[in-house]
Amino acid sequence: MYCETPEEIDKAFWLLPPRPVVLVSTIDKKGNQNVAPHCEFIKLYEGPFLIAIEKSHDTFKNILETKEFVVSIPTIDIAKKIAITGKPFPKGVSEFEKAGLTPLKASKVKAPLVKECCANFECKLIKELGSVGTESILVGEILCTHYKKVGPSEEETRLSTKAALHVHKGRIYTTINKETIDTKIDYTKL
Repeated sequence: MYCETPEEIDKAFWLLPPRPVVLVSTIDKKGNQNVAPHCEFIKLYEGPFLIAIEKSHDTFKNILETKEFVVSIPTIDIAKKIAITGKPFPKGVSEFEKAGLTPLKASKVKAPLVKECCANFECKLIKELGSVGTESILVGEILCTHYKKVGPSEEETRLSTKAALHVHKGRIYTTINKETIDTKIDYTKL
């Protein structure tokens, strides 16, 4: 089928598998903690993260202000909490508190780790590559990693991971093994 309109192109994207979701936590210069879900990220071969973040979001503003952030891998067990962190709360309101997530002190950056996540990557901003539409592409160097050992081998861990994959509108999440949760959360009613 030939696709030309934005609606048709969007339908074609549904042929792609669900994307992994990460929580990106930041802190501003006043000490306000922020955590939000993001799906536009890539771990580059030599270690850094490439991440696209909406320029209007506190996450983006905080990263530019402090030059650091934490990328955390949530499991499907906290799908409802992931969905809640996606709500655009006013600046200064803690998504950690609203979602019932636990911020932990990081060892290399001021941004908090997320206790409920299976892995946390402390990062410093290397470079802002520029804008693509309403998003900006950032590169972060991984300074330190905290993780919970899951399986006896790398292959078994990857094949049995409960890391959350984003399926639909911040509401439906799944895993590589097709465990699926519909949070039934509507952002407009939060």
